[in-house]
Amino acid sequence: MRIRSPSLMTLGCFAACLAIALFPVLTGQVMRCGDAGDYVMMAASIAEDGDLYYAPGDLSRILTERPLGTDFPAGMFLLRNESGTCYVGGHSFYYPAVAAAFFKVFGFFGFHVLNALLWAGTVLFLAKHLARSMGIRRGWVLAVIGLWFSAAYDYVLWQTPATWMLFLSSGFLFFFLRRRYLISGVFLGLAAASQFPLVFWIFLPLLELARGKIWTRHVLILCGAAVLCFLPQLLYYRMVFGTAHAAWLDFGTGARFLYYPFQFPGQEQFDRAAHSVVFARFSRATHFRIQDLFTSLVSPRIGLLWFYPLSVFAMWRMVRERRGATLMLAAFSILVAFCTAGKLESHQVGLRYLNPIYPALLFGFRSMEPKRLDRLLIALAIIFGLTFALFPRANSAENYQEKMTVGTMLFP
Repeated sequence: MRIRSPSLMTLGCFAACLAIALFPVLTGQVMRCGDAGDYVMMAASIAEDGDLYYAPGDLSRILTERPLGTDFPAGMFLLRNESGTCYVGGHSFYYPAVAAAFFKVFGFFGFHVLNALLWAGTVLFLAKHLARSMGIRRGWVLAVIGLWFSAAYDYVLWQTPATWMLFLSSGFLFFFLRRRYLISGVFLGLAAASQFPLVFWIFLPLLELARGKIWTRHVLILCGAAVLCFLPQLLYYRMVFGTAHAAWLDFGTGARFLYYPFQFPGQEQFDRAAHSVVFARFSRATHFRIQDLFTSLVSPRIGLLWFYPLSVFAMWRMVRERRGATLMLAAFSILVAFCTAGKLESHQVGLRYLNPIYPALLFGFRSMEPKRLDRLLIALAIIFGLTFALFPRANSAENYQEKMTVGTMLFP
């Protein structure tokens, strides 16, 4: 039967993308990656206690309920304010707050369910955007290729907000390009509150204002919505820790930072560390280096062109169409901010800071021509991206470290 309704086709494609995203999760449990322990602790505390206060029960609950073979909650952040009250999590509470409902229903698996929905939602944004210029079928094909055959797909398996950032950036761009400035501002505010360097998406409307493409009132509407959505996170930091930023950054503020060390079951000190959180001071301030930007593009270990292979096709089309420059300038400013405020290189899949700016490439072009070069670039993106679709996290440096750790445990 031929489906003629675009809405029915969209619904069917969304369901298919959701199934694609969830499939690898059903095949087995994935180890914790990076700061996942922190987000799990925050989501569990919100879901079970309705707050972010830390109590021994928070730790005991995770140690009791964690899936077999994982090392939760290694990598969690605990923060103590000046009055001595201890809080779970040094990161933004937006992603854990959304994940809390899924954690309540599905437990640890709930993060994967949420990420799968966010990933499928991102595909939907991109497909509907591309469909306006190249048709619904071709739009869906390119959207799925761009997101499934890339490192963006791998992050579905992590209990971290990388997919959340991808979704928020895509939502911001989708509604901004459709001139829905109010809801675009909501996405921008949520993105900035979740990961502050994403506030530099604001350069896109400012650049469009300078070009005379939008009016001043449009920018004011967008900024007003963004500020209102960002404000709760700012007030939380100010009221609890007396800072205007995440307290774990510790830019000379004297914020007390407690850190649960990365350890694996069976390693020395693991059990003792599980019951006594270690005190430490922490600072992420580094300096911008131009080689970091070059590395983020072409490095075989973390580069954009390797881990998001459809980028080559997207940039080729943008050059041919002479468009997308403002999108790329805004994305570039975000990357510079990440380089300046934190260590750019990541032990994670590819480069996690490229995940939220990747949509700038995919939203930057309008057409796909049936020419040999276009077909060749897309085919190469699929072939090269198969490693992400078939073996999520197989390319991760952390995965290698885990193997080395297990090897050391078995053969000391």
